[in-house]
Amino acid sequence: MRDNTSANALPLHHQRLLFDGLANSIADVEGNRTDLIFSSLKGTSRIQNGFMKFLSSKVTLVVSSHNEEFLKALIARVFEKSFLPVGKMNILPKAQEVIPDPEFQTKMRYLCISPLILFDPAKDVARAGESLDPSSHEFSDVLYNQTMDSMEKAGFNAFDVQPDQDYIAKIQNSNKKFARVYRNSHDQNMMGYLIPFSMHAHADVHKFIWQRGLGVLNHEGYGMIDTVK
Repeated sequence: MRDNTSANALPLHHQRLLFDGLANSIADVEGNRTDLIFSSLKGTSRIQNGFMKFLSSKVTLVVSSHNEEFLKALIARVFEKSFLPVGKMNILPKAQEVIPDPEFQTKMRYLCISPLILFDPAKDVARAGESLDPSSHEFSDVLYNQTMDSMEKAGFNAFDVQPDQDYIAKIQNSNKKFARVYRNSHDQNMMGYLIPFSMHAHADVHKFIWQRGLGVLNHEGYGMIDTVK
């Protein structure tokens, strides 16, 4: 729940604020913060002048990790605190719900519930601000290569991501942008994408990405996905 005595609006791109707000709780528990991924803040809202103005007190944050013990300890610590600070907004932990894994198949449809990042500014500052057409082969190749770096370390390989072509066409026809500028924890600019897509892969690969996200900087709250109902 949102504390009604604190701010009711956040910048549209607020992953950095969530990252900073969770930092103290993460520091209090045993585990590696790079094992964590989290969504953007969800709730009834409207976009106004680059800000997300929440219209009700109920807000939702989704967190995930392949390290179940770390995740349980982190959530317990968050609920021990009186509030979670997110910029000038205070979130009062009231209830939690375990989201069951979907039935993983070889082909799944997903959407991004936090921005998808292709280039880490700390490693490739020259391309971090570059916007790629999600329908291009280059976009798919870069996403594949970036995600494979973490997957190979866990013993997985081979997947194919296809952005939703109807969505891409709609964006093109409306002259809207595919990507927006976000900032990492070191205040470096990077481009992020919020797109629906289909993925072909072994069921274990789907589970891997479901738990750990796509792209880079997942532990800073980027690349979290959900299934398309």
